[in-house]
Amino acid sequence: MIPYIKTNIRHKVFKDKVFLTTDNGRYCSLTLDEWKDFKLEIIYDETKEKLHKAGLILDENNFKEQIDINKLKNDCIYSGTSLHIIVTTLRCNMSCLYCQVGRKYKDKEGYDMDIETAKKTVDFIFQSPNDDITIEFQGGEPTLNLDVLKFIIKYAQDKNKLIKKNLEITMVTNMTTMNEALMNYFIDKGVDVCTSLDGNKEVHNHNRKYDEDNHKQVTYWIKRFNDEYIKRGLSNRMSALVTLTNLSLKFYKEIINEYISLGIEVIHLRNLTKLGFAKKSWDNISYTADEYLEFWKKSVEHIEELKKKGICINERMVLMMEEKIANDKEVNYMDLRNPCGAVIGQIAYNHEGDIYSCDEARMMKNDIFKIGNVHKTKYIDAISCDKCKNILDASILSQYKACDECIYFPYCGICPVLNYEESGSLITDIMNSDRCKILKYQYDWVVNKYFLK
Repeated sequence: MIPYIKTNIRHKVFKDKVFLTTDNGRYCSLTLDEWKDFKLEIIYDETKEKLHKAGLILDENNFKEQIDINKLKNDCIYSGTSLHIIVTTLRCNMSCLYCQVGRKYKDKEGYDMDIETAKKTVDFIFQSPNDDITIEFQGGEPTLNLDVLKFIIKYAQDKNKLIKKNLEITMVTNMTTMNEALMNYFIDKGVDVCTSLDGNKEVHNHNRKYDEDNHKQVTYWIKRFNDEYIKRGLSNRMSALVTLTNLSLKFYKEIINEYISLGIEVIHLRNLTKLGFAKKSWDNISYTADEYLEFWKKSVEHIEELKKKGICINERMVLMMEEKIANDKEVNYMDLRNPCGAVIGQIAYNHEGDIYSCDEARMMKNDIFKIGNVHKTKYIDAISCDKCKNILDASILSQYKACDECIYFPYCGICPVLNYEESGSLITDIMNSDRCKILKYQYDWVVNKYFLK
């Protein structure tokens, strides 16, 4: 037997194995007999190495390592905002059933960003101390205000020639306005383009209403972009986003196969969010947490079978959860951070220059999440305001006793925006929420699949 010091440990029993985690996110699995001995503060030579490596036991040889891991894990909190989401226009030419943003019809006036606001927005963004800056265009449909979109791209890239940050520019578009000239412009400027693809033609066109066959448009331009990337010798590849309605749940194989047919190797099977216009049609498009999880389980198991056959496709939530458990550095997914990614990870800028704590927050259009305006607010003042402090405080897991005791505490996160939407408060009954139920199930699946050895 060897004397040792235990860290703060959480555990969960999975049949014949016990999964343990530390505050730092280090993990270990033990047999039931090893766990029984561990609880009695008995440890034998054969289990010391894996417990020591995982940081579940501490001595002079690994104590500093655990401190360094803690610093690395929390580095994103102190680095400054990296993701900046710009809404060049709230207008859109589609009528998607689940639209979260409360888009305006394409001919509506007064919902476009002007040049001066665009300039002020970019100036605000570059006040962030983070060396890595991503500007992402969302909407509405960003290309409906193309002149301002192009201005932002040029102004940001010219500005960065002096400031020399690691600048990336991305755009999410429905592909309805895409043409050869515009495609070549985005590729020439190094703009990564993403689109929405809800699966096969029946599901996609049902969910994403348009006068024409939008499924045909989207699949054509995904192929066309990828062909052009290959032709130019670029490593870029198109990505796409799935949103699931109750109709989607019947077509899990078809949705996954559609992505495979287009060479897209990652699919994020996201459940619906009750924001924007989605609230109005919720009863017609939604499903229960259990219905979603049944769909998700069948989907990821189908993906596992495809991978055994050499077909390259992965579910994004599985990838992120696996990475969060296996690695010490945070993944680039704000919803699973503690505190959440609002303000410190991402900021959203509406067409009139209003600044919101995150993209979901600007969809709420509630002053509780509005932290300034680019015409009169400096970055340092926005991120240090009382509203930001309240939002971030509400997303710290340790204030929830049930979260603090949960095995997945080091890997999980809370969204104050969704809390507010569901309960009218930034802080709510997390344990009884669908979000908690879904995340626990998904983490259980990932741990069972990859980490009980």
